[in-house]
Amino acid sequence: MQLFELVLIMLACVIASAVLDQVVSRMSLPLVQIAVGLLVALVIPEVADVYVESELFLVLFIAPLLFNEARHSNKWQLWQNKWSIGSLAIGLVIATVLVVGYTLNWLVPSIPLAAAFAMAGALGPTDAAAVTALGPTLGLSTRQRTLLSGEALINDASGVVSFQFAIAAAITGAFSATAAVGSFLLLFFGGIVFGFVIGTIARGSIFLMRRRGLEDTTVHVIYEVFTPFVVYLAAEAVHVSGILAVVAAGIVMARHSPRLTSTADARHDLVSNSVWEVIIFLINGVLFVLLGMQLPHALDPDVIGDLHPALPFLCIAVVTTLVLLVRFLWLSAMEFLHREDGARGVHHPAQSLRNALGTTLAGPKGAVTLSIIMTIPLTLEDGSPFPHRNLIIFLTAGVILCTLLLADLALPRITPKTSAAGRDEEVRRARITVLESVLAELRANMTTGESPEYEPALRLTVARYSMRLSRERFQVEGSGEVLQQLVQEVIARQQKRADEIQSSGAGRGYSAADAAPYYAALRTIRASVGYFGRAATVGSRFRTLRGNLALLRQRFRRGLPETEQQERIYYDTCLFEIDLENTAIDYLREVIADDDAERAAAAEVLLGEHRAALDSLWGRINFGQENPQEATRDIQHGVHERLPEGMRTTFGDQFRKARRFADEVDASALELELDHIRKLRQSGEISDSVARELRENVYVLQMALDN
Repeated sequence: MQLFELVLIMLACVIASAVLDQVVSRMSLPLVQIAVGLLVALVIPEVADVYVESELFLVLFIAPLLFNEARHSNKWQLWQNKWSIGSLAIGLVIATVLVVGYTLNWLVPSIPLAAAFAMAGALGPTDAAAVTALGPTLGLSTRQRTLLSGEALINDASGVVSFQFAIAAAITGAFSATAAVGSFLLLFFGGIVFGFVIGTIARGSIFLMRRRGLEDTTVHVIYEVFTPFVVYLAAEAVHVSGILAVVAAGIVMARHSPRLTSTADARHDLVSNSVWEVIIFLINGVLFVLLGMQLPHALDPDVIGDLHPALPFLCIAVVTTLVLLVRFLWLSAMEFLHREDGARGVHHPAQSLRNALGTTLAGPKGAVTLSIIMTIPLTLEDGSPFPHRNLIIFLTAGVILCTLLLADLALPRITPKTSAAGRDEEVRRARITVLESVLAELRANMTTGESPEYEPALRLTVARYSMRLSRERFQVEGSGEVLQQLVQEVIARQQKRADEIQSSGAGRGYSAADAAPYYAALRTIRASVGYFGRAATVGSRFRTLRGNLALLRQRFRRGLPETEQQERIYYDTCLFEIDLENTAIDYLREVIADDDAERAAAAEVLLGEHRAALDSLWGRINFGQENPQEATRDIQHGVHERLPEGMRTTFGDQFRKARRFADEVDASALELELDHIRKLRQSGEISDSVARELRENVYVLQMALDN
């Protein structure tokens, strides 16, 4: 039960950090997760004492992380930059281990040299996912991104292998350079070969299943998620590196097939990417929350022991500086030797040093480093406690935090990217243009009356597009604020008119139970013409608990208007909403006549929306009627004992038709949207990249509709 509670706490922390990340937009997600973990550890101190058995930690966290990184690797780019990536992933890791290991042992002699090397080995891997989470403001070059992704893929494995050798030496107290080199070669190349073989077998088995017609996407994705755990455990069982085996298997199983080969492949890629995105998000989130939970150990006397209280913080500062300095010097040498446009970087020293500094800070330590260091065993071979285990974990957590903070604060200034605000505004305005065109065409289809059976469903589709259009308009820089203010004024006028009607003879003297069906119908009607949020509740708000409970019961019981009484309630409520729409139209006409040009332009936009809503409401009343009613403004409010003479009960039939044809009409509307995007691109009004983004959004809506 305690384990289950811990899992729930971790998941709650990850969810809370994801929500906070939307609020604290300047701080990267890993830092938010660390802060949440720290806060929870201060409130619930027991969670800071989490210990996961080392083998379980490796297979549970590191294996899927590295497998997913390998799946997304670009084999061609990795091969093109193989020497640079190999230099960073192996040479730089070894240099970091030696420099940091000896320095840490010198600063804190009570930490054995092997344990210091273990910590340095854990600090070898970089966390490309952490850089991605820092936001889209980084202007890294293609080469820098290739180096970082390739380095993160390979140095994870080399860091783990270095760490495992150092831990073995620390536990047993024995170390042989000759034996270490032999074991390293066996682990390294044995792991790669084993992973390649298993990955090939796994990929071949998927191919065979498909040849036999077994195209179940769910089974294939589960098989894919299952693979890294099996590969790791099998590799460790034959005494080769499970980490390298997982990386090799991931590279082999990476899908780089031609696009549009089959719908099954496309569906598999969509589902697989979504599943892995959730898995990796949870793993990274849990690891960074765990990191935050380790920070309170700084105040624990057992961590510091007989050391000076300031020494751990000095160690964090020194180790962080050394890690970054060694990395910067290594990258500077690479940049000076690198040829670009026929000239070596040494001929452009300022730019080369700037690139080296950017790549240095863009490789912070993160989830992999933390997951490695958490596997330090509790005891040595003789059963005595591992020396300074908690201190080493705390120092590592401190270095991770420092590198993340430096990347978060300094990297956007060193490698700035042109602000994306202009592009976002361009996409938003293009989306507004498309939605306006689609809405105009949908409304034109309603007025023709050529397919009356589709009209109820078409009204709902128009309402959904109206809501999307309103949300986009509200976000337009400058005019969005004016539009929002005007909408609030219109809603206030409608609420005032609703209060007048309800306090007059038409609404006076009715109990909450009597009014609840009308209020529920009004909310449904307002939502169906495009209102959302509090705007949808105008005229249907109870001020008492009894009234709200009655409304809640009514909304739970809500169904199709089947009886004559339900038809009359819907009819009366349509008339009520028609009055509110006329109120809005009158106010907007006043604004157009009397206010400044900016407010008048916004009022013109809203006036068209309210006129369309009014037409929709009269269309419901007159749907299927032999003698349609005149769209008059002179409405007599009240509770009708019966429908007007000659009026047929069609509201229930309209609801049934709306449900029956909803998906078909929505699909047609999305096709219209794609068609208008194509026309805008062909006319040159939008760029290829904007059109691509708009189409991708429509494709997502189409997939949601299919599901």
